[in-house]
Amino acid sequence: MGLKTRIITFVVVSFSVITLFLCFYITHQVKIFELKRLRAQIDKSVYLMRIINTLPLYNVDMEALKMNMETFFDDENMKSLAIHDSEINININYERPFPFGGTDIKRSFVIDHNGLKLGRLTVVYSTGLIEKKLANFRTRLLWFIFSVILVMAVVLAFLINIITKPVARLARTTSEVAAGNLDREIEQTGAGEVGTLSRNFVLMRDAVKEKIEDLARINTRLDGEMQQKNIQERKILHQRMVISFVTTFFQQSMNAQSTQEIAEIFIPIAQGVVPSPYCFVGQICDRENNLKILALSDQARKQFPGFDEAYIKHGFGQQTPGRLVKAITDKTPVITNNVSLNPEFSFLPRELLPIDTIMALPMLHGKDVHGLVTFAGKEGGYTHDDQEAATMMIMALVEALSLRIQKDEKQRLEERMLQSEKMVSVGGLAAGMAHEINESLAGIRKAVQMIRNSVENPVPENLAAKDKNGLNFNVLGQYLRDQGVFNNLGQIMAAGKKASGIVSNLLSFSGETKVDFAFEDISLLLDQSFELTSNEYSLEPDFNFSAIQVMKDYDPDLPKVKCRGGELKQVFYNILSNGAYAMARNTDNPCPTFFMRTYAKEGQVCVEIRDNGPGMPENIRKLIFEPFFSTKPHKESAGLGLSVSNFIITENHNGTIEVESTPGEGSCFKIMLPM
Repeated sequence: MGLKTRIITFVVVSFSVITLFLCFYITHQVKIFELKRLRAQIDKSVYLMRIINTLPLYNVDMEALKMNMETFFDDENMKSLAIHDSEINININYERPFPFGGTDIKRSFVIDHNGLKLGRLTVVYSTGLIEKKLANFRTRLLWFIFSVILVMAVVLAFLINIITKPVARLARTTSEVAAGNLDREIEQTGAGEVGTLSRNFVLMRDAVKEKIEDLARINTRLDGEMQQKNIQERKILHQRMVISFVTTFFQQSMNAQSTQEIAEIFIPIAQGVVPSPYCFVGQICDRENNLKILALSDQARKQFPGFDEAYIKHGFGQQTPGRLVKAITDKTPVITNNVSLNPEFSFLPRELLPIDTIMALPMLHGKDVHGLVTFAGKEGGYTHDDQEAATMMIMALVEALSLRIQKDEKQRLEERMLQSEKMVSVGGLAAGMAHEINESLAGIRKAVQMIRNSVENPVPENLAAKDKNGLNFNVLGQYLRDQGVFNNLGQIMAAGKKASGIVSNLLSFSGETKVDFAFEDISLLLDQSFELTSNEYSLEPDFNFSAIQVMKDYDPDLPKVKCRGGELKQVFYNILSNGAYAMARNTDNPCPTFFMRTYAKEGQVCVEIRDNGPGMPENIRKLIFEPFFSTKPHKESAGLGLSVSNFIITENHNGTIEVESTPGEGSCFKIMLPM
């Protein structure tokens, strides 16, 4: 708004406010006066109505009453007039409309004569007519004021235009300069203050032009710095969030008892960093590009029930499908935000897993790839920030898994060292005991055999003794059979045979049994041991071995191992028979199953035998390789099977044997033999 306009506006507004105030003040005072006059008139009229209508009402003179009422109702300010007496049935009412509003003033009183109440008269006046007159007066006054203001504004505008014309011209020029046209010429020919002001504006324009150029350069530099700062702040906030998630993961993984449990803890935390409904963690196992599925996200399990739960639980290897194998072989992330157009992801069951985006990252530990973590299903696709955040989470996962593996390995090593020390002690004891016991057992068995032969198959010396003593061998033999002597001799022979077997096991501890090593197919030995176990248990009247299912995962490229096949079959037989015994007595298991697996790993041949029996608590698991320890009744087991198996693997074959077991989840024996 220009100076001229501001002056005119100020003068007009000021004058208008003052005149409007005077206008409304005058009309308000007139209204107060008129209302006072009206109230005085009302009081006077009410007094007259009371006096004039008393006698006609007393005499019940209807004509006089009506005449009086009509006379009083001639007052233009009166809105209604009514007189009423129910005893003499008088009810006269006059009323006129007031369309222009106003306030009603009502008076109602009883007319009496000499103490006798004659009737009630009600009169209502309206201020509408007065207010209408005041409104007309105010309107005329406002029109007059408006006309005066308009004339004054025109005159004032003419005078101010003459005075401010140079200033207005300078203002237009400076406005253009202020709008950015710094090259606009400013006239400097004015006289007096206007000329001085023009010259000062020129100096200011040049100074502003120079400052603007400097500011533009500074702003350009600051914009770049602010963008970099914002990017850095977002990265720092994101990294802090990821670090918080990593800390949470580490805290929770410290209490995990297995790598699978660590992976199950990792998935929901990683999904908080990289929003993905589908996620899985796979660990590279024995064969190239095969993954041991450690954990799946809940939604993947729910929408893809066809994935064999047994394979997840027991860690059987899954062939890495499609393009995901590149994440392992090339050790680089694989990110695809349009899966439907990529045939390398055709293995995904689209009807069950509607995945359009996928990100797979290798689990790197140094230069080695330990596994694969895959995220899928994020809306909008995966970004470089997602990759960085997931990489940090995976580093934490790999570290947690490595710590768990090292802890497990340390525990297994301590157990093996303790077991080895025990075996050395038992071996020294067994070497001395075995010979003494064997000699006694041989003497017992020889004596029993000679007793039976002396009656059933007599030699000439026995026949001579018979004739000398007058004996009948047939009668004597029948007598001994009737008395159960031969049966008792048979039991003595059976007990001696069983004791000889125990002694043979003791000799295994001493290392005195010698069998040549040969190259054997471990998978074939495992199958033969299973067949031997099934034949053994098929003779048990209370056990149906055919009810046990078998799941096999044998490596077809597994090399043969130099070993003692008979001893390994004895080891496999002991493990399988113990597992069958445990599952037979687990009545809550509707589907007893053995999971048998062979594979190669780090220069060793590995054999895993897992059952889904009742499992073992930790205090029993630690004692199962102890000599003479058994959870079976004493009559059924001497407690040497697994201890002998441990000796065969560790001492005779320089391997390792270990067991993992959880109550309610079965047991898993893992045997590692050098190639």
